[in-house]
Amino acid sequence: MWSWDRRVQGLLVILAAALIFAGGVKYARWQAAHSPGSAVLIDEKKEAGENSGGATESPPEQVGVHVTGAVGKPGVYYFPRGTRVVAAVEKAGPLPQADLNSLNLARLLADGEQIYVPRQGEMPPPSQAGFAGSGGTSGPQGKVNLNTASAAELDARLPGIGPTLAQRIVDYRTSHGPFRSIEDLQNVSGIGPRRFEQIKDLVTI
Repeated sequence: MWSWDRRVQGLLVILAAALIFAGGVKYARWQAAHSPGSAVLIDEKKEAGENSGGATESPPEQVGVHVTGAVGKPGVYYFPRGTRVVAAVEKAGPLPQADLNSLNLARLLADGEQIYVPRQGEMPPPSQAGFAGSGGTSGPQGKVNLNTASAAELDARLPGIGPTLAQRIVDYRTSHGPFRSIEDLQNVSGIGPRRFEQIKDLVTI
């Protein structure tokens, strides 16, 4: 009888120890999952990810243009590079009497230019007939504006520039944006130093 009681007591001790051990393991896991160190680590990773993501973003390069003439809100406006004239005119609010057909609305904006919106029946000021975006292609003293002239006009008015080179000039400004200087014309395939010397005094931007 005594030996049986000892066996029962031993089994109870073993069972209690097993329960205590299992409870300790579960508590340890719970404590590790909810410890402050883990929370800080997660927050740091999240913050690092947000910072790294923000570091890769950069604001787009902008151009500033002055819109004037038959618009409700004349002034200087800024747009991402690659924006077209139509966006600047719409931003300034063209008046009902504005002659939008006299503008090349599909042309890319150039930094620092002035866009004059004439009224119907009105001719734009001579000083703004070219670069101002009125749809003209002639610059100061009748020079050909590289940023607005069509391929046909480049071919007709520039010596040594045939239809092929004229189209390359138009394709270049479409792909790279407006010419920043007349020297950039030499970046067009087929226009070397000698040909550039022939036409440099006949062009403007």
